Amino acid sequence: MGEHQVKEKAIKFLYAFECYLLYVLSSVVASFAVVVYYSVVAAQDVGALSADVDANVFFEYIANILSGKSSLVLFISYILVLLVTIIVFAAKKIKLGAYTGFSYCRPISLIASVCLGALLNLIVSYFVPAQSGGEVEIVPLMIICVLLGPIVEEIVFRGILLKMFGAAVGVFFSIVITALLFSVSHAISQADMVQVIYTFVLGILLGVVRYKSTSLWSAIAVHMSFNLSSAFFGWFNLDLDGADILLCAAVAVVMFFLSCTGGRKVRKKL
Repeated sequence: MGEHQVKEKAIKFLYAFECYLLYVLSSVVASFAVVVYYSVVAAQDVGALSADVDANVFFEYIANILSGKSSLVLFISYILVLLVTIIVFAAKKIKLGAYTGFSYCRPISLIASVCLGALLNLIVSYFVPAQSGGEVEIVPLMIICVLLGPIVEEIVFRGILLKMFGAAVGVFFSIVITALLFSVSHAISQADMVQVIYTFVLGILLGVVRYKSTSLWSAIAVHMSFNLSSAFFGWFNLDLDGADILLCAAVAVVMFFLSCTGGRKVRKKL
């Protein structure tokens, strides 16, 4: 590989990482906007309650108001990500559709992907029991975590970033890099380092499914099913043992291979 090719690939890699930083920046801006808004509300309320308020009391008051606003932060974040992505691609006169991967997907792949997501969630839940988060509103949960979140995240990670990093370092390393960034993003946004491991593995599987099926729809189906299962299985007290998990893993392997058969016979480049 010549010096010119190395330089060109380095530029493509940096451009891909720049796109990831825009994704992170959108999340930071969303969080900051929500914090500022509710801080102003808190300042007005506290000021109305008392003219002489201790700083610790004020910050505690803000924390209480912000408690439970994570859904709002995520919603604003995903909307910002979409807007920023559309604006950046339009400014650079690049067709966004060429990077998303919304191509034909066979029904068998979509069905297998849904099953795969649910099975993966069962396996993860066995090793990492979900912590009770209290009462949640079901409609915002479905819109943000089951519908909007998986679509936006798959467009960014298994769509745009997978193709951009692929042009710089090849498919294999692209899948690994996007999975790592995917896991780090979840660990930062949810302040849970335990998620780093299983979201990294999930990111690898999603990347392989996206590449092998040649369609982003399969990856979205896995992601949606995984998130939906987290809410659905939480309503039931499933008591699974090791034998059950081994069976789930065996079926998941079959579903994984079926998920990878979603595209047409002729494979297209990422």
